[in-house]
Amino acid sequence: MNQRRIYDIIQYSVLVAGQEDEYTDRDLGPIHIIKYVYLADLAYAQYNNGETYTGIDWTFYNLGPWNFDLFECIDPALEEIGAERRVIESRYRDREDFVRYSLGNYDLFEKKGSSLPLVISARLQQDIHKHKKDTPGLLGYVYGTKPMISAAPGEKLDFSIAVKSRPEKLEFNSKLENLSIRKQKKFLKGLQAIREKRKERKIRADKGYIQSPVKPMHDQIYEDGLDWVESLAGKKLPKQEFEAHFSEDIWHSQSRKGNYPD
Repeated sequence: MNQRRIYDIIQYSVLVAGQEDEYTDRDLGPIHIIKYVYLADLAYAQYNNGETYTGIDWTFYNLGPWNFDLFECIDPALEEIGAERRVIESRYRDREDFVRYSLGNYDLFEKKGSSLPLVISARLQQDIHKHKKDTPGLLGYVYGTKPMISAAPGEKLDFSIAVKSRPEKLEFNSKLENLSIRKQKKFLKGLQAIREKRKERKIRADKGYIQSPVKPMHDQIYEDGLDWVESLAGKKLPKQEFEAHFSEDIWHSQSRKGNYPD
């Protein structure tokens, strides 16, 4: 693996987070950094015949992509650029303390970003701005990527299956690039809101929904009606706990191969 490239991505990930508007969003933990390095490798592999940028030997471990040597690179990589390292005491006795890294340096952010392939710097800015340090959201996104969903625990990850079938041209608006980072975020956030509204209207139109001009009345008659409808289902099932067992073959079953995030 290429240690210099690994250091660059680790450093850039923290620098990207350091550009967030909200102070509480400007730091990352080791688990977030590792996943963002994975997403950087995935983005690069998609346009480079499955070859990763870092050369890391990624493994499916504990339901996520992992590499111990990468984990060992985090502290020295961030010490190199003077990032702040904070240890937050856990409120739970059975859990370890949290570690968070942060650095707000716009000049270094620009310099480090220009040294990385555009497909990586653009992908990291997009993913980090979207997920930040939201651990459940980030892990859910990573677990659904092609290399992960096509492997079983303990297996090496194959990035060749994520290669784009048709080359896609990355287009960037020159006017947008001339805006400050904060203005770019504000513009992209507004654009995303417009897209969501259009998507919502389309879903409603496809399903034939019509906006009623009369507001529903949630009065006692309404509540009694709901109780009557629920009574038609019969007695409620008692709450019980069950234990499910699955065959190891499920990891490579077709049921796991659905829609993959890019």
